[in-house]
This record gives sequence, C-alpha cells and structure tokens, in this order.
Amino acid sequence: MSLLRINLIDVGWGDSILIESYTDSGEAHFALIDSNDTANYRSSYIFLKRFFERRDVRFPVDENLFDWVLLSHVHADHGQGLKKVLQDFGTDWFCYPKSQNTALFFSDLLRYAKRYGPNKGMRYQHVDQLQTLPALGDVHVEVLWPEENLLPENENNNSVVLALYLGNDAVVLTGDAEAEVWDSIAADIPANTRFFKVPHHGSENGYFSHGSCPWIGQLDNQAVLGISSHIRPFRHPHQSVIDDLEQQPRTYLRTDEHYHIIFETDGTQHSIKYSHI
Repeated sequence: MSLLRINLIDVGWGDSILIESYTDSGEAHFALIDSNDTANYRSSYIFLKRFFERRDVRFPVDENLFDWVLLSHVHADHGQGLKKVLQDFGTDWFCYPKSQNTALFFSDLLRYAKRYGPNKGMRYQHVDQLQTLPALGDVHVEVLWPEENLLPENENNNSVVLALYLGNDAVVLTGDAEAEVWDSIAADIPANTRFFKVPHHGSENGYFSHGSCPWIGQLDNQAVLGISSHIRPFRHPHQSVIDDLEQQPRTYLRTDEHYHIIFETDGTQHSIKYSHI
C-alpha cells in the first residue's frame, strides 16, 4: 500500500517539515522542507536523527537519505539549519527559489552545494512553476508558486508553495506566502486537498486579504489545517486568525499546543494525529 506522511516538526519557531513516502513494494522516499536550527538549538536535527536511528540508519551515512531538501524561502527561521542537514544526512537534490535576498546563511548554502555537492552526489537547482521537484515514489509533486522569474521584494512572497498528490488526496505546503500570493493562486488549490499548512505560521498577513481569507473557501470540510507556530517573538498564530478558525467547520492543529503534527494518507483514507516524540 502506498503511503504519504507529512510531519510538521515542533521546532518552537520557524518551520521544518519531514515528508515520508512509501510505495506498494515498501520502497521509502524522504524529503525535507526547511530547518531553522542554530548552533545551540537543533530541534529539527535531533528529530531527524532519532527518526532515522529508529529505522536502523547508522551515522555517518554512506548514501543520501533525502531525495530532496527544499529551502522554502530565504529567511533564517526556515533555512539556517539546512547546511548541517546537507552535511550529515545527504540529499540527491538541494532546491530553493530564486531570491534577491543575500542572507549569509543562503550564500553559505550555495557555496557548500557548489563545492561539495558533486562529491556527495548532490545536485542543486532553483524551483518555480516551470522547474519542479522530483516525485517521491508514488507521490507526484507540483509547484504552485512562485511564477517563473518572479522576484518579489517581500521574501515571504517568494515562498515555494507545493501540492503533493497520492491517489485521491492532495496536500498543500505553503511556506510563508502572504495574501498577495493567495489572491493569485487560491483557485489553483486542488479540490481534493486533505491537509493544508496554514501560511506564515498563522499570521494575519498569511490569512486575511481585504478582510477575508482567500484560500480557506477553496478547501472542503474534510481538509485538516496545520499551523507551524512562531510564538516568540512574533506571536503567531495571531488571535484574529484563531478566532476565525474557531468558526470554521474544519479541524486545525498547531505545533505550540499539539507538538509534532502528523498527517497520513494512502490516497483514499487519511488521518491526523500529534505526538510529543
């Protein structure tokens, strides 16, 4: 049985998302979106190391563990831990959006990819609606945003928005894309979306546009919403967003209350749970 599992890792602030895909034959594929780790706080790294050790992976690894690792956009709370992930876990592809941001951590990531990538069997490329990501076994991946050669001054609106498909179910992962993006692509959200990551940690600018939410009406009542909370220092999710979600006929979970949020589907049946482990 094919299976897709999305893990919103409770990293305390920022984002880190582990994607698992298993084919009918049991072949495993793994991908990662973002890591906000610092030298002193390595929440996503610890989660990943324990995850793979439970699967009898021994470190240092002999081959790349990830099919691809994606930096959703060039902000430190999404990418400053990725170099350590690339070094210790390995990936076939390192992907990122084009950006005007010259952040030091991003320049360092690109230097590492160019210098050491060929020796580690790692390729790298930018992604947009025309430069897509490899499939994860039976899971098809589509880039909904950004548009080709679009370089917004607001780096949040440079976020890579992904739709993942398995059977009759879809998952949408949103980075920090704000209202202007959703005004453009809300209609592109798959009708069969069963899990939707609330954009920008549940901030007002990722939720509201002109007083209403441009994306929530595209989701049916089966869709579960997940929030990677960013309580310190930004107090996301915002109370106005929570108030609106409380009026919605959909389940939502948030990492500051539910810890690791795990959505799973076999393409027909789906479930949501949370875990402290």
